Parts: sequence; C-alpha cells; structure tokens
Amino acid sequence: MNKTTLPSVTVVVPVYNEQERIAASLYDIKDYLEKQSYRSNVMVVDDGSSDLTTEVVKFVDIYGSEFNSQNVGVLEENVKNVGKGYSIAKGLLKADGDIIVFTDADCSTPISEIDKLLEKVYEGYDVVIGSRHLKDSTVSGRGIGRSVMSRTFNFIARLTRLLEVKDSQCGFKAYTRDAARKIAAQQKTYGFCFDVEHLHIAKKLGCRITEVAVEWKHDSRSTISPVSDSITMLIELLKIRIIHRKL
Repeated sequence: MNKTTLPSVTVVVPVYNEQERIAASLYDIKDYLEKQSYRSNVMVVDDGSSDLTTEVVKFVDIYGSEFNSQNVGVLEENVKNVGKGYSIAKGLLKADGDIIVFTDADCSTPISEIDKLLEKVYEGYDVVIGSRHLKDSTVSGRGIGRSVMSRTFNFIARLTRLLEVKDSQCGFKAYTRDAARKIAAQQKTYGFCFDVEHLHIAKKLGCRITEVAVEWKHDSRSTISPVSDSITMLIELLKIRIIHRKL
C-alpha cells in the first residue's frame, strides 16, 4: 500500500502560551510523520495565547512549506482562553484526516508512539487511549504525589461509572473521524475532565474503545494544584454524569 491507499492522519496539537517549546515539538512531529507511509497533516489550535505562540507556529508553517511537502502548521486561533477541551473539540470537528490523533504540546508521549494507536484503529477500534497505567507503560519524571492523584481520579471516575479504563488523562488519543465528530458535537465541558466526558460519550454511542501502554515523560513546567484542581475535577465529573444521563 502507499500514501493514497492508507487512511490519512491528522495530529491535533492544542496550545496555550507555548512559545518556549512548541517549535521543538512541531519539528519532532513533522520529522517523524514525513517518514511514514500514510498521508498526514498537523492542526495547531491556539487557545487564546497571550505570548508569541501564534507567531512561532506561523514560522514553523512557513519553514515546512518551503522545505517539506508535509502539510504541517495549520493554525486555528481562539479569540480568548477557554480551555484545552475546547481546543480539542474544535480540532476534532475541523480535522480532515480519516484518523484524528491529539497530543500535548510538550510531547510528553513521543510522537513515535502514534504507531501503537494507529494499529488499534486499523484493527477496528473507534477510540484508542494512550495509557500510563498499564503493565507495559513507561513513565518517568512524575512524582509520587501526581501519580497518586492521577490514579485516585481515575478510580473515582470508574466508581461513578463514567470510565472503564485505567488512564483517561494521558494527552495522547486517537479517534476515527466519524467517532471524533460525534463525540465533539456532544461535548459540554472544556476543563480537566473533557477526556472523561469523551470516553463516557463514546461508550454511550457504542464506540469500540481500547487503551494501549505508551511511553510518557513528565514535563516539570506543567503545573497543577492538588487541592483546588481536585475539587474542580470532582465537580466536573458530577456535571458530566448529569448532562449525559439521557444520551
């Protein structure tokens, strides 16, 4: 098979004030994708950045178009900061790939791990989740506090019957285009728990869901408040449960 017969892939990258690291991440993604046998492009969704993120992405786009045939650096821009979940939803609705993958701007999971996601989509799954909590997962740099918080959150989400997977929050997932459109159209939350909402919607819609072990490295620049963010997450979980009770 060649690029015209394999399903095309769009990688969605949500960004907010990422001027320091987005260029390196995009070059890593671009360099990897251009070596693959399938057609691909990258959609960067800027969630109202107040720094030079937009300008940096445009530079990468210009560089890519001059020296590379890969379609990299497509930019969507939110007028104001709404939340990562909003940017993801916007990307899922507008991306034109047969398979849509989203990854964090810091590339905590190397883009090379995308092959694991695509393999499961080729097997017939509609939603494939990169997981840090499976036996073969490789996690580095994450402190005990964050690890406990992550596992506790997923335990509570499963307890409320919103989840049946071990890790909902890893920012590395793949959707078929049909599943992506249907899930994003039903999405109502844009904060920490949008991943849980996606999976809850997917389950209710009858999508086939699976998770695969991936490599993941903590970025020390990522911040989270154990107390206030935990409270926000719990409130959002309850909100998701109520909103979609009739779906």
